[in-house]
Amino acid sequence: MLSRLQCVGARSTRRYFTYSSAPLRSQRVGLFPGPPQQVRLPLATRSIWLFSKKAEAPPPSTPTPPPEALIPEPVAPVAAPVAATPAPTPAVDDAVTQVAALPQSDTLDTLAALAPLQYGDLTALGLAGWSPAGLSSWLLELVNVSTGLPWFHTIIAGTLLSRLLLVPFSIKQLRNSAALAPHQPRLLELKEELNRAYQTGDKIGVQRVALKQRRVYEESGVSMLPMLLMPFVQLPVTLGMFFGVKRLCALPLEQLHWSGVSFLPDLTVADPFYVLPIAAAVLMNVQLSVGASDMAATADRTTAAHMINAFRVVSVISIPLMGQFPSGLNLYVLTGIAAMLMQTSILRQDAVRRILRIPLLPKNTNTKPVTFQESIDHLKKWFHDQNQIARERAEKGKKW
Repeated sequence: MLSRLQCVGARSTRRYFTYSSAPLRSQRVGLFPGPPQQVRLPLATRSIWLFSKKAEAPPPSTPTPPPEALIPEPVAPVAAPVAATPAPTPAVDDAVTQVAALPQSDTLDTLAALAPLQYGDLTALGLAGWSPAGLSSWLLELVNVSTGLPWFHTIIAGTLLSRLLLVPFSIKQLRNSAALAPHQPRLLELKEELNRAYQTGDKIGVQRVALKQRRVYEESGVSMLPMLLMPFVQLPVTLGMFFGVKRLCALPLEQLHWSGVSFLPDLTVADPFYVLPIAAAVLMNVQLSVGASDMAATADRTTAAHMINAFRVVSVISIPLMGQFPSGLNLYVLTGIAAMLMQTSILRQDAVRRILRIPLLPKNTNTKPVTFQESIDHLKKWFHDQNQIARERAEKGKKW
């Protein structure tokens, strides 16, 4: 009897725990991949007759290692594409070398000087405008920003461009002077007659001589007003470039501290060896010798010879003065004289004159050089004549 009841209690208890301890599946699939495992909880068997028996715990199961095929391989980080660095240019290398050689205190100023100029910078600095000097500064800014040239070459290119703009006016002036060359003796006679009329105060005689001069100009096909205004058209461009470059160097513009050439590194300081002023004086004298025939075509040959001597003296005297100017300004003057000399030499060729429809100069228009003493005597005589004319006018005024 007792054994039967024990069997019934054990059977009922086993049915209960069998139902409540159903196999559990692991939910951590990522940590334990593979087939699911059944885990049974330890059971405590308790009979209805107060006899208890602890169920023995199953031995711990060792997790099955995952297959190697399912282990993800580490992904190597993808390197970002590196942009190709452009090869440094020689100008950049030279600039970097110059910056590295400077003290650390000058590094910021040097970097500011190496920064390229942008459109409108000179306007913001008050250097560009509608005046002749402002337009010249704007021209230099346009050349520098458009081409990327260093400022040494920018001043040269801007000067040549300004001279190129004046070539049509120079050609027109050469046409007029060549057309008047055959009538030069007649014009000199009328000039002396006009001076006598001024000295005597003969207003009717002055008008009569003026009509004769106009008739000579009409016969040669030259208009008097453009002939007189032609030098004043070229003057604003020449002086505008002079004062425009002078303002850039006097500000000073930071980019001018680095000219781009080694033999003239800073364009804002004066040339200590006076190389540029002396070279400009030499080229000026060569230009006077080459253009002497053109001066003789528009004036008396003797007067033209004295004027050439006067310009030679001025070119030599101006060397100490020009030596005090910045190197950039002397560079402009030297480039302008060289461009004028090249233009005069080209326009003297007969083939070029035929193409440009410029009359050929007569062979006897060459100016005979005079000595400096003769020029000094001529200047003294001119002052004496002017004083005499002034005294005669004063005496005539007292009589009236």
